[in-house]
Amino acid sequence: MTVGVDLVLLDIEGTLTPTKQVHSVLYDYARPRLGPWLDEHADSPAVAEVVARVRSLAGLAPDAGTGDVLRVLHGWMDADEKIAPLKTLQGLIWQRGYATGELVTEFFADVAPALRAWHAAGLRLAVFSSGSVTAQLAAFSRTTDGDVTGLFSGHFDTVTAGPKRDESSYRAITAALDVDPARAVFLTDVPEESAAAAAAGWRTVGVARPGEPYHAADFGAARTVASFDDLAFVPAALLAAGRELAAEAARYAGLGWMPGTSGNLSVVLDRDPLRLAVTASGVDKGELTATDVVMVDAYGEPVSAGVPSAEAGLHARIAAVAGAGAVVHVHALAPVLAAERWPDGVRLSGLEMLKGVGRGAHDDPVTIPVIANGQDMGALGDAFERGFRSDVPALIVARHGVYVWGADLRQARHRLECLEWLLRFALATTNDDPTKEL
Repeated sequence: MTVGVDLVLLDIEGTLTPTKQVHSVLYDYARPRLGPWLDEHADSPAVAEVVARVRSLAGLAPDAGTGDVLRVLHGWMDADEKIAPLKTLQGLIWQRGYATGELVTEFFADVAPALRAWHAAGLRLAVFSSGSVTAQLAAFSRTTDGDVTGLFSGHFDTVTAGPKRDESSYRAITAALDVDPARAVFLTDVPEESAAAAAAGWRTVGVARPGEPYHAADFGAARTVASFDDLAFVPAALLAAGRELAAEAARYAGLGWMPGTSGNLSVVLDRDPLRLAVTASGVDKGELTATDVVMVDAYGEPVSAGVPSAEAGLHARIAAVAGAGAVVHVHALAPVLAAERWPDGVRLSGLEMLKGVGRGAHDDPVTIPVIANGQDMGALGDAFERGFRSDVPALIVARHGVYVWGADLRQARHRLECLEWLLRFALATTNDDPTKEL
């Protein structure tokens, strides 16, 4: 099932990394270094604050020595307590370990490809872990899949957000990231964390990986997966665009303008960088669904899953040059016949229907450019750009079809409907002299 979201919030232990990474690697690395770290950094205000907090929480004397503090810290580690001062110290020690290369984070095999794909598709990624933000940044800076810190736009721990099993923590993250929780999803291997996020309005997915402590846990009504390969997240805007494109495609298919699997439509999702939602290749446009769309970049290359229409590059060029918000390409017969009769451009004037393409009905002649067909979208884009005029929102590709654009799909459709009528009129009433007034 494809889910449209704006943000993916991720737990770490058991979700991104094996539990043994924390308990057998990180804990074992930090444990013998806690005492020396306290002594070596006794003058550090941050460490002094942590030590004071440990003494207070454990009921120790205000002047309790390193040995007493260390026994408390080791006890918390043995009980796997998620207590802030312990996590702060561990994070500082791990930070050094990652910096020196002694520590390297091991992700599950499906994690890095999914993170990169979601990020490339425009999804925001964030982390919520009991490990300190310092530890998170250090861990993601040196992984078996390289430095992945650039993929994330937010990091939260029990200090900056709150306890992971507390609903208010997820509300705090919602506010900090300025995200609608209904368009955000939290992935965790702990049912109680999933329930807390759901109570705050978040979508949730339980991650039950084979061999992990919570692999058989009950996540209630939440969806459960064993691997990120089982997830299909796309930006909410892409899914919404897919619904619009499917509706428009069905309309054109019903008119016979998209026979077989021909034709393609696009809408602009973002301008900086340019991103478009383009109908997928090889799909019957009368059967198009909201998920039969692909996000492409300024060159028509896919940045989300799927194979876009082969003409995606020309859609992107038109959107960039013309400033169009939507581009429609159909295989209606009239434009192709008109280009066959008038290969140097189709001249139209003196018709009320010209108002539908943004021109005057009188004393405002317009020529619809015609370019030769080809399979090189770069070459077609160059030909389009050479003949582009900002007041002519259409292009005919000889022996192929027509492109029409507008601020949105509705305007593009209205312009296409009017242009198709104008071209049929021209073919029915005009001889082979393209200079004849209509």
